[in-house]
Amino acid sequence: MYGSLWLSLGQLGLGSAHLFSKGFIVDIVFMAIAVMLLKPSSKREFAKSCLILFSPAVTLGIERANNDLIVFSLLAVSALLYAKRDGFAQVSSLVIIYLSALLKFYPSVLLASSLIILKRNIKELIVFKLVTISLFAIWLTTNLNELLLIKDIAPKPLDFYATGARALLAYVGRPYPWILSIPTLWLFSGFIAVVAVGAIALASRLKSADIQPSSSRFNYVIFIFGLSILFATYALNSNYDYRWVFFIFAMPLLFDIQKANASDSFASRVATIGLICASLTMWMEAFRASGVFGLVNINVFFNIGRSTFSIELFQQFIKEFSAWVLFAILFAFAIKQSPFAMPRLNWRHPRQ
Repeated sequence: MYGSLWLSLGQLGLGSAHLFSKGFIVDIVFMAIAVMLLKPSSKREFAKSCLILFSPAVTLGIERANNDLIVFSLLAVSALLYAKRDGFAQVSSLVIIYLSALLKFYPSVLLASSLIILKRNIKELIVFKLVTISLFAIWLTTNLNELLLIKDIAPKPLDFYATGARALLAYVGRPYPWILSIPTLWLFSGFIAVVAVGAIALASRLKSADIQPSSSRFNYVIFIFGLSILFATYALNSNYDYRWVFFIFAMPLLFDIQKANASDSFASRVATIGLICASLTMWMEAFRASGVFGLVNINVFFNIGRSTFSIELFQQFIKEFSAWVLFAILFAFAIKQSPFAMPRLNWRHPRQ
């Protein structure tokens, strides 16, 4: 799943002897950027931030110094540049996305997302689209052989520390095999439809007066970056849990929404539910390892003849079901926060 650009590191003299020092640097940079992104301004935000940052999903990435953390850091810088009102900075942001897509393939989805994030005049839109399409065409043509290769050999984890729409269907399919007889395309379409219907239903309940646009363009941009990566990777293939580090990108906007609304408002409650769902998804492996669920006999829905295995399946089901609900919530906020949904707001002038 890695682009061949990684092989060029050998030309810099880097090898296995440098694993610890370089991994340590990767971790420190990631942790510093994660804290700067969240910058909690209250005890509640601090507690919520700790809940996510110390989750098994994030610490799994840190323990491995996984190269997703490098991509995370690069894309955080890219979002910062993209949020600026300067054409050169925004084009530089696209170049960073392109370079990130040479390291791992999934950042390429941001080349599409970047076209719909902010409003632009006709001239800027044409130039921006040409640059974006050109970068994507270069990336696709130079990586096509590798993309075709990984289609069949890419890992598709379905056991512990795995996450993805495909994983949930596999878990449910063990006690109910008929589900796995449904064509993959139908299952994929069903997942998209469930999230879309849930997001639209929630967005229709969220009043525009309650969902004020984020005070920070950066928070909005990085929210879309994180949501795009999480949803694309979750929908297309099962992943290891450390991919959830990109949920950190969504948290600043959720904090903005909660700050702008009373704690008992519908928008604030939905944001809280989203954070709870994210916590369940990112902490479920710890619950499994601790044996907490073994204290209760829940061998009902996943009754396949072995109580312990049924409990583990139930835990994994909760983990992935929480992710489905989370995506519906995040897309609902993305719809309401979009500058296209707020025509009176001019995202190009900070005073308006």
